[in-house]
Amino acid sequence: MKHNLNRLAHFVATVEAGTITGAARALGISKAVVSKQLQLLEQDVGVALLVRNTRHLTPTSAGQMFYEEARTALAHAETAFDRVTEHGSQPRGELKITAPVDYGVAHVAPLVARFRRLFPDVTIDLRMTDEQLNIVEEGFDLAFRIGWLTDSSNLSRKLRGFEEIAVCSAATIERTNPDHPNALANISFAKTYARQSNEATFTRGDERCTIALNVATEMNITLAVRAYVMDAFAFTILPDFMLGDELTSGRLVRLLPEWSLRRGGVYTVTPPGRVRSSALKQFLKLAQANHAVALSAKS
Repeated sequence: MKHNLNRLAHFVATVEAGTITGAARALGISKAVVSKQLQLLEQDVGVALLVRNTRHLTPTSAGQMFYEEARTALAHAETAFDRVTEHGSQPRGELKITAPVDYGVAHVAPLVARFRRLFPDVTIDLRMTDEQLNIVEEGFDLAFRIGWLTDSSNLSRKLRGFEEIAVCSAATIERTNPDHPNALANISFAKTYARQSNEATFTRGDERCTIALNVATEMNITLAVRAYVMDAFAFTILPDFMLGDELTSGRLVRLLPEWSLRRGGVYTVTPPGRVRSSALKQFLKLAQANHAVALSAKS
């Protein structure tokens, strides 16, 4: 009996997306086609591979084993196609990328421009949003994530680290002159949507101080918060890579420089079980090199 190997792709996409809708979107076909192919696949193998759990599909024990084998088989097949079609030629095709708004504007968009100069046969679809999108369901090849990653089957790589810094205008620090984190309760806090907690923990050696932030303003764009605290009687907490020029010029001043806040990371995240195209490999290589140069210049 000859098996329809295309059905492996439908099955793997469904397991990774968790829904038929997500698999159809990732494959660029209709839900009806995916659903039908899954039914035929289960008929072919003679066992149930998927079980519906609330709104998601999850593999049975047999389905999980089959998924691991199917994913490996697809990876080998795609590698073979990749090597043949791209042998002796430049990367081509499309990359679909998502990034947070502020980081995307400041860092990813220039990176895309540089990549396009090197590889003009690759088109880029860059979607900037602070929403944590499901990159499998939405069909993204790559996501940039800032901060602290949650557990996921996605593949991640850290590009660089960063430190959060509490900042305000020179006028604000002259007016308040705080000498301890507890003194910040007297200053209004400008919060970004990306910051989920209304508390902040400062450390100094073995000392640890957690304060409740006096949230008076909340904005969905980090650049807007940064501009706001330059002219308002308020402070904010932002990643250090968003503050270099402002601190150097004196437009913003670091509060309590002897105290430290959280450290996080900038990551690239790619879907699991999917062979990386030549275009994606080159983009990731360029992103890694670009951040290495930036860190070297900073040090």
